[in-house]
Order: sequence, then C-alpha cells, then structure tokens
Amino acid sequence: MEFEIDQSKFSHALAQAQTVADKRSNNMPILANVLLRATKDNKLICSATDMMISVTETISVEVKTPGALTLGVRYLHNVVRTLPAKPLRIRGLENHWAQLSVGRSEFKLMGQAPGDFPELPDTKGIKFTRLQGHTLADLIQKTQFSVSTDEARVNLNGVLFESSGELGTMVSTDGHRLTKLSLPLAGPKLERGIIIPRKGMLEIKRVLDRVSGEVGLAVDGQHLYLQAEELLLSVKLNNVVFPPYEQVIPREFRRRATALRDEMIDVLKRAEVMAPEKTATVRLELDKDSLKLTADNPDLGVAHQEIEIEYQGEPLVAGFNARYLIEVLEAMDTKQVHLDFQGELDPCVLRPVDGPDYLGVVMPMRI
Repeated sequence: MEFEIDQSKFSHALAQAQTVADKRSNNMPILANVLLRATKDNKLICSATDMMISVTETISVEVKTPGALTLGVRYLHNVVRTLPAKPLRIRGLENHWAQLSVGRSEFKLMGQAPGDFPELPDTKGIKFTRLQGHTLADLIQKTQFSVSTDEARVNLNGVLFESSGELGTMVSTDGHRLTKLSLPLAGPKLERGIIIPRKGMLEIKRVLDRVSGEVGLAVDGQHLYLQAEELLLSVKLNNVVFPPYEQVIPREFRRRATALRDEMIDVLKRAEVMAPEKTATVRLELDKDSLKLTADNPDLGVAHQEIEIEYQGEPLVAGFNARYLIEVLEAMDTKQVHLDFQGELDPCVLRPVDGPDYLGVVMPMRI
C-alpha cells in the first residue's frame, strides 16, 4: 500500500476520526485505530468506530499501490498535524508497520492487522432526506446542555428527536431542567421520536460545523445516519423510552416577568460568582417592576442586585440554580424574555418574547 495525500485534508479527517475512536478500550485495542483504505480509483477511505458511533470520510489522493492498514489514530494525528502543509507519502511496510515521509522527515508507526477492524454499518438501500445542516445544528446547540451526564439514567443520556417531515423538535432533560426547541425542518418523517445519545449528538454537531448547505439524514432500524459531502456518520440510537416531557411543562402561569435577556444574563453571572459552588442557588424576589437577586454564600459573603422588569401577578420569592437559568438564556436569540411562574415551589418557564418555539423549564430550589 502506498499513497500521497494533502497534509491539511488528512489532518482534518484524522481530527474527526480520533473523536469517535475508543482510545480507552482494553477489550478491543483496535478501536483506538483508524482504518485507512487506498483504492484503485485514487480514493482514501478513513474509518473509525467505538462500536456505537462510526465515521467514514473519503478523500481524493494519489494512490501508487492500493491496500489497507490500520494505525493508532491519536499518534498518527499528532504527527500529521505538526507537519508542514505539503504532500505526505504513506507506505505500508511488513508486519503492519507504516512509513510516513514528507521532505526530509520520516516516521515509522506500528499498526495492527486491517482484517481485525470491525465491520461498519451498511447504508446500501437506505434513503436519505436532504435538509439544511444549520437548522439541525441549531436544534442540537440549543438543547445539548441539558442532557443528563448521569450514566445510571440511560433514558436521559440523549436528546429526543421528533420529526413530522415539516417540523423538527429536540427535547432534553437531566431531571432538574428541560429544554425544547421546534424549527421548520424538511427532514425524514418519523413515526415516533428517537433518542440520540449524548456523544452521538456531539459528533453530529462537530460534522455540521465543518460543512455548509444541505446534508443527508436517514433513520434505519437502530441507527441514525448523517451524510455530509464525502463524510458518513452513523450513530447507534438509545433503545429506551424518553419520559413524557409534555407533563413536565406547565400549561398555565399566574406570574410573568419580562426582562432584557442580556441584562438578566449579566446579573445572574455576577450572582453565580458569589453563590454556593455546588448548587449555584440564587434567590429571586419579584414584585411590581422589580427583580431582586440575592446570592448568599456562608464562606464568601452576600451579593444583592436589582433590575427593572415588567411584572404581572402577586409578589414571588423563589430559589433557582443560576447556571441553569444562564444556559437557557444564552441559547435564546431574542432581546426580551418571559419568565413564567406559578408558585415558589413550581418551575420557572423561560421563553423568548419573539423568535422560535423555544422554552426552558428550570425546577426550583429550596432557600
């Protein structure tokens, strides 16, 4: 096997592959590798997988001798990204070794047998729907932060994706807060929602950040497939039931505060500095045209702040996690926001005054 490849293109492909590869697997060390296949038609196919997520990227190269080899993706990427932007020559050696040379520099890397690399999901016969990549990226960006990181709560370790073929909706929750966004999306029509695991969602977003325009999306069996230019990403879906999130979202409210989004973010960030580190609890006091925020930390001190707002309803005193409120507010593209409440022990629902169908539900904390 021998081929010549552009350093920049190779580095970008390896960067994507190494985020997918499982570098901590003791049972299957080959999962820390990237499979490189050079074909007769001057293509290099780079593949990586952790058995849950797989990525394959095809690059135009100059192939001298077709063949395949598999190398540790982390070390290969570290070598390639530090090399000058010149054509690289890679040649397979005996016992699965590889030689990489550019100019007067030469590296030899130890690999493994290509035949030991696991088979990847087959997309033959699968129909892809073309959709706007930036819309899918926006759905992920505005919901990913409230996905649970608790491995014991498998049904919350991903984002729920629903698609009518005209409208796409993503919902995520960690049990303490929930975010939901719906956008016009000419995507695949799904009979029921699917749960995209957290790592898969991050990899989809990483791919979308690299491309512009339309991408292909397909759901078949237990996999979601994303096709972007010469790259194919497959994600194994979480086969669990997402909680009935509609029951968590309050349908009515007795109190509504309307505030400037940027001003709310600023005062919450200042309060968070003084709030207890583990809980980030802040006290909200709402009354006519006034919102007072108090952060009380026995180890540091007390912070009091006040801003003007529009307020409807009886006075309210309640506690919330400042970080949860900040993350929802930062995800909104609007000048003003609504904060809707029932009572002091009920959730706060945040919505943009104008903009997409987006909301965040934050559970209260005792103060």
